[in-house]
Amino acid sequence: MIYKKNIVLIVDAYSIGSLITPAFMSRGYECVHVRSTAEVNGFYEAWFRTVDFIHDILYRSDAELQQALSEYNVQFVLAGCEFGVELAAHLAAQFNVARHNNPAHAVRWRDKYQMHEALSRAGVRSIKHFKSDALPSILEWVKEHDMLPVVLKPVKSAGSDNIHICTQVSDIEHAFEVIKSSRNIFLESNETILVQQYLDNSDFKSELMLSKSKDVDIEYCVNTVSVDGLHYVSEIIRVYRTRIGASPVHDYNHLMCPVDNADVYSRLSGYIFSVLDALGIRQGVGHSELMIVDDQPVLLETAARMPGGIDLSAYTRALGHNQLSLWIDSLVNPQAFLDYRQQPRKKLYFHSSCVFLIARQEGPIKRQPDITSWKAIPGVHSIKIQDEGVLKQTISLENCPGHVFILDSNRANIQNSIELLREHEPNVYREMLA
Repeated sequence: MIYKKNIVLIVDAYSIGSLITPAFMSRGYECVHVRSTAEVNGFYEAWFRTVDFIHDILYRSDAELQQALSEYNVQFVLAGCEFGVELAAHLAAQFNVARHNNPAHAVRWRDKYQMHEALSRAGVRSIKHFKSDALPSILEWVKEHDMLPVVLKPVKSAGSDNIHICTQVSDIEHAFEVIKSSRNIFLESNETILVQQYLDNSDFKSELMLSKSKDVDIEYCVNTVSVDGLHYVSEIIRVYRTRIGASPVHDYNHLMCPVDNADVYSRLSGYIFSVLDALGIRQGVGHSELMIVDDQPVLLETAARMPGGIDLSAYTRALGHNQLSLWIDSLVNPQAFLDYRQQPRKKLYFHSSCVFLIARQEGPIKRQPDITSWKAIPGVHSIKIQDEGVLKQTISLENCPGHVFILDSNRANIQNSIELLREHEPNVYREMLA
């Protein structure tokens, strides 16, 4: 038996949050898992690693949790995934841990309406938006602002869940009913629907090499780590999304180089730092998604957590760090993190792309996927693919069957490898379903 008095609380250690505890264990810490809810989507529950924790506690009240942990000193409280963000902020304040954010601001990190309201109040560029639980009110707002196309989505969700691009009134009516009658990816009811202006996105003029198809969206992801309001960008990733019906679906991405893409780093860092300040994220990690409109960045959303379901080893190999390693450093040795933050940026060791698998077939999986052809593709770093259950047609990240990371010293070679992967992809699914 081993007893350590100082512990770390991880709230909802699902998705990439399942990697937080091993990172702390490597520093000698013991971790306790706190569940914000007993009902968890199977997509998330599958990531959970029971053996990593000395206790697994369902949160019912502050008093009950404090009693259960009375033998310990809570050093840090972290959110493992999106639906643990608000409880983690609350508990960090309750246990008065070092370097925690004001929990009163936590609603801004999950509720996308409140998020953009906060940006507007702070004078930070944001999206025109409206929310309602009534279709007539939404239609009236769209008509009043002459706002077609628009995007309808749940107020709280993640991973392109139930996002609908609507070009006409009938699309809005259909999207409203679909969202209203379903639960979000976190199994929460969609009581209120968010409607936002559709961003006619492109890329920075300095980056745009070719004209962009109207069926392709370009998005940037900016991952950050902060200590006492001093922010650092761990990665910037350019994401290409394609349309499947009315749904924007992740296709592939490119990791941006801090040196070769210094202008992108500078412009996005300045904007995102103002976003983090407006949202009250002074400590810990942030995952921000934005688009470029008229050569200016505009936020889609920011989350006070890491991005879901990525291969951190690809970023470590490409950059020499990843967001999780920097996050742990910022907590256990903040001065070392701040010193690292001041170092000059370096070129990528490798270019990196993540290809999001897109299944256009569906049915029960009868055979293990044969990925022999993928393994032979130049630059393949890692492959994650669904191998049991029911394969669904891809319309969001929730039913994306996996991803492939490709690394190479030459970005052009990566593009060739992506094309090879897409060429072989349909046959992999056909054999899985046969």
